[in-house]
Amino acid sequence: MKITCYIIDEDLNSIDTLKKHIDDIVFLELIGFHTKAEEGIAEVKTMLPDFVFLGIDMPVSQGVDFSAQIASITKIVYISMFTAYAFEAFKHNAIDYLLKPVSKLKFIQCIGKIIYALPQPSMVTQQPKSLNPSYIYLKELATNRLFKIELDDIFYIESNNNNVIFNLDKETCIVQVPLKKIIIQLPADTFLRIHKSFIVNHKKIIHIDGNMVVLKNKTVLLLGSTYRESFYNYIRTTIVKTGRDK
Repeated sequence: MKITCYIIDEDLNSIDTLKKHIDDIVFLELIGFHTKAEEGIAEVKTMLPDFVFLGIDMPVSQGVDFSAQIASITKIVYISMFTAYAFEAFKHNAIDYLLKPVSKLKFIQCIGKIIYALPQPSMVTQQPKSLNPSYIYLKELATNRLFKIELDDIFYIESNNNNVIFNLDKETCIVQVPLKKIIIQLPADTFLRIHKSFIVNHKKIIHIDGNMVVLKNKTVLLLGSTYRESFYNYIRTTIVKTGRDK
């Protein structure tokens, strides 16, 4: 079972960006898109997606006006190049309002809001358990399906409100469990807590510059002051001394 979505927007670049973000989240499925509002609304009424990304910079009629036609059958996330429509959008019970271009972080935060807005059965979760040192099983936030994650595929794990985001090699997985419960399931010699919001796979680190930790995928994470000493204590145990070291 997946969460289904549909995109209505005249902006093809925006559609492409959203499609890439959707592809990165295993429990999302894009079931259609359209650049014309009237045709898109008609398809939504037939296909009944769980939620719709609705552009409100549409040329014929503002997306907010069209939303009244589908508000009773689906959830709506408004997307726009401007902040001016935000107040009106939230008056029409928007789940979220995203500014173009939509960043991956804002997209993930939006998906968290959508999950909470969906009927309760779609939010079943449980604490992940370590079944083998090389992988863990997680129960997806949106379904009851167990999802196997190879530990070597994890770059870092991020806490975002009540959700935990596993940033993997090629995709993202979201679960609902405290970060402190995640870290006890992971091998301590590989995964390090570097911030109240971040756990990092030290195998993915390429360099450290003061309080900035840079990963192989070019992600830059902040090293929190609370975790700085323990992090550097671990790093010191792995430093190879050169001939100039005494």
